[in-house]
Amino acid sequence: LRALALPALDTLARDVDAHVRIEAVRSLGSYGPDARAAVVAATHDSDANVRVTAAQTLGRVLDATRRAWMDAWNADTGFMYRKSVLESALSHDVVLPAADEDNPDGWRHLGDWRYRAAVAEAATHATSVDRIREIALPLARDPDPRVRVAAYSVFAPHVDSAAMLRHQWRRDLMIWALGDWDYEVRAIAVGSLDGHASASEVPAVLRSYRLALQHDTVNDAEVAAIRYIADAWRRDSLSFGDSLRRAIAALPVPADPMVRAAGRHTSLFSGWPAATTPERPLDWYEQRVRSLIVPALAGHLPHVDIVTERGIIALELDALDAPLTVDNFLSLARSGYYQNVRFHRVVPDFVVQDGDRRGDGSGGPAYTIRDELNRRRYDRGAVGMALAGPDTGGSQYFITLSPQPHLDGGYTVFGHVTSGYDALDAIVQGDRIAAIRVQ
Repeated sequence: LRALALPALDTLARDVDAHVRIEAVRSLGSYGPDARAAVVAATHDSDANVRVTAAQTLGRVLDATRRAWMDAWNADTGFMYRKSVLESALSHDVVLPAADEDNPDGWRHLGDWRYRAAVAEAATHATSVDRIREIALPLARDPDPRVRVAAYSVFAPHVDSAAMLRHQWRRDLMIWALGDWDYEVRAIAVGSLDGHASASEVPAVLRSYRLALQHDTVNDAEVAAIRYIADAWRRDSLSFGDSLRRAIAALPVPADPMVRAAGRHTSLFSGWPAATTPERPLDWYEQRVRSLIVPALAGHLPHVDIVTERGIIALELDALDAPLTVDNFLSLARSGYYQNVRFHRVVPDFVVQDGDRRGDGSGGPAYTIRDELNRRRYDRGAVGMALAGPDTGGSQYFITLSPQPHLDGGYTVFGHVTSGYDALDAIVQGDRIAAIRVQ
């Protein structure tokens, strides 16, 4: 059907609706060089997210001709667009000036951490580990933890590859990262090592865990460390000496149920109580019934305005179907938590996501809430709670740009857009929220 599909997609790539153009450009990428003209044309589209989609697709239609990549780079100056071109170019082993370490005007030398992190993230698209190391390894020493997270995330999938024994430096790099002061760097490092967890590395992981106990306000690194120790025990228990067992037995019982859950079904942590969700006083729930559920039963649902640089997005919140999630969202909004937060993730014609004051997608409010899965659908404009697993919601939420039925029942739906779709569709990754105003 190639002869029929290409002309049809070429027409759809020029449709009046940007959502249609986005999906057409994505589909065109599957036809390789035959779709080059249409995809390159889309880099000049009037809609920013169509241009971003085209930039993300270029790696499937262009070759290694440097001139073509420089032309694509110069088609748009937007950060997300150029980040996508940088990534696509590296899939052909083309290193653009922005990623060149010897270029004093390159992105890795800019003061804004997002540009330096973008160079590291682009390395995931490189065609060889040598190229990955050349681009990302220097950024693993960056002073900003968000850049280091990006750099270590590039190496994490390669630590337990088939070539592990020939490239021990990869594992050594992650063991070094266990001492980083940033919780997310340590969490990534422990997780990358977990595939071949062994007793010999447990002392280093224990030191990392104690560091987390002293300094961290979120539990990512603690959960990862306990999970590693449990996996090492299941895989290599005979190598656990008496001193190592005593050191583990001396660990304090975690107050966090998610940390305790990471050690469940492991005899090393059999003395830890079951991982139950902490209960709140009854009057706390009664107050939420009075302030949210009773008014909702009378037809009065909470409303908020998300004030963005693209315009205002108005939401109605589902206080009946997700009262605890709505209460959490309203509390954060009233406290100013979302003020000047960026949309750290935008997938054109899929979702926009924000709620991370840290800015790299790994931050939150230092607590989690329970899921409230309900029967509401993820149609266009649905507001859902972002998760990293069951009962891990906090401050991050997303809004669907088009119907996404595969999300139904997997993430708490707690609101819906009532107006401001033009502003919603115009949001590009990196755009800033001025505030969320509770009506």
